[in-house]
Amino acid sequence: MNVEIMMIGTELLLGQIQDTNATWMAQTLAEHGVDIYRKTTVGDNRARLVQALRDALERSDVVLCSGGLGPTEDDLTRECVAEVMGVELAYHPELFEEVVARFRHLNLSIPENNKKQAWLPVGARAIPNPNGTAPGLLAEDARGVITCMPGVPSELKPMLQEQVLPWMRERFGLTGVLHYRVLKVCGMGESRVDELIGDLITSSSNPTVGLLASPEFVRIRIAAKAATLAEAESLIDPMDAAVSARLKGRVMGRDEDVLEAVVDKLLMDRGWTLAVLETETGGLVCHKLRAAGSRALVGGAVYPVAELAVLEEGDRVDFIRKCLVPFTVTCFLGLVWLPEKKLTAVHFGCPAGNYTWEIPQLGQGARAQLRASIWALDCVRRSLVGENG
Repeated sequence: MNVEIMMIGTELLLGQIQDTNATWMAQTLAEHGVDIYRKTTVGDNRARLVQALRDALERSDVVLCSGGLGPTEDDLTRECVAEVMGVELAYHPELFEEVVARFRHLNLSIPENNKKQAWLPVGARAIPNPNGTAPGLLAEDARGVITCMPGVPSELKPMLQEQVLPWMRERFGLTGVLHYRVLKVCGMGESRVDELIGDLITSSSNPTVGLLASPEFVRIRIAAKAATLAEAESLIDPMDAAVSARLKGRVMGRDEDVLEAVVDKLLMDRGWTLAVLETETGGLVCHKLRAAGSRALVGGAVYPVAELAVLEEGDRVDFIRKCLVPFTVTCFLGLVWLPEKKLTAVHFGCPAGNYTWEIPQLGQGARAQLRASIWALDCVRRSLVGENG
């Protein structure tokens, strides 16, 4: 089955809002074993939307649309679907009654233009929307199926999960799942990761292995198709082990794991507390730890670069210790920018020993701050798990 998604709205083309719906839809469909072959974004223009829908039906069995079902003049999805299907629009009073009932429940008066949401292409069926005023619609002819859902995430998500996906599974006899696990690698670039596991990427078929870089870490996606989730996991586990062995401690976590939370747990498992001194990162390490709900972090300080950059390594460590004495902690972490060397010196002290690393400058401004904070936290993580290579 060929499936593509179509996101409708000029605001998406102008970049006025981020298209999180498309990302979520693709992930959700993949988890249900539905492969997406194309994504199209089209504005609120009748001629272009009609052409986009016609093109989509020529190449796909199912076109899943989001957006353009509201009551305003620029909400054109219903009209365009009717034109593509070669039919008129028909008014459904029962749909309008549902809209009226929702407005009454919210103690709001209903504008006249909301009647627009009760019109459907002849032969199409409505998809109930208990979370909003715009019902979805499903229209089908010999070419394929067009399914239209609202663009509001709180309406789109339950409609796809609870109504459209079950219909697709029954209509097309879909079975099995596509499940994936994401390994997160810090302190190593995408090219180096590819060098270490490239043969696994090119030789694997089920599961497959892919890479995606970001400023914070490299994601390694291991995806498997199987009849059940448990079977997919059993296919992923050996590949996870093989990748992790190649990377020797660089995998900091999986799926929803966050580096700062991983570090905090490692500290708390040992009963250790932490204070942080930062220069050019401006308190970002403390911010990330606190945002993750850190229990180990006691406090921190931000100092001007000039005060520490001129010191030799031993003197820097002593300065950091003295600055953090008021916090009465087990461990200290210092990030000191050295302008002449264009690197950040990271000093970590704990009951197991003292460690020093040098992190090269990575980017500029906020990007450099983010990368330095991530690399520093990962250095701490690796020292705590005994992987300092």
